[in-house]
Amino acid sequence: MLSRLTLICAILGGAAVRADDSFTKSLTPADYQAAGLGKLSPEELARLDELVRAHQSGALAVANQETTKAVTEQVRQQVQAEDRKAAQKQSAPGGFLDRMKVLLKPGTEIEYTTLDSTLAYPFYGWRKGAVFTLTNGQRWVVTDEHSYPAPAPVNAVHVRIIPGSMGSFFMEIEDGGRPRVKFLGNTAAAQTPPAQQ
Repeated sequence: MLSRLTLICAILGGAAVRADDSFTKSLTPADYQAAGLGKLSPEELARLDELVRAHQSGALAVANQETTKAVTEQVRQQVQAEDRKAAQKQSAPGGFLDRMKVLLKPGTEIEYTTLDSTLAYPFYGWRKGAVFTLTNGQRWVVTDEHSYPAPAPVNAVHVRIIPGSMGSFFMEIEDGGRPRVKFLGNTAAAQTPPAQQ
């Protein structure tokens, strides 16, 4: 009789039956008779139902473990791909702003470096709203309330972008002052010189 129970469990183990349903009651009368279950006592039928439930829950546990392993592997691969992409982006040559684009947690200390460049156009002085294009393609706008009129236009003026406090920046202009500036972006192509500022 035990071999018969084992055979029935093995044959019907893949069938999905809810844990609260009785396996033996879910069979059609023909299947019930063909399996010889009519010869079993009520206690033997109850035991058969318990064995089927245990077998199915074991199969479900294995399936859940395999699913969990597959999902874990997929997430691990996605994280590795994102890490590789972030590493490539950081190692790719970029401008000053590209190095500043990072997600920061509160309390993170940021260290900016100074940037040396030259103005792409003649220097006429500056006032609030004046936009300076550097030879490296960066564009900076003056946010300082003061102004500085240059006595005469000067070509190839050396500038240095210096980080200030709280994410601010200053443009130290050779013989032209030190206004507070804000990064506007990079230029795609050379532009025509701006009108006298």
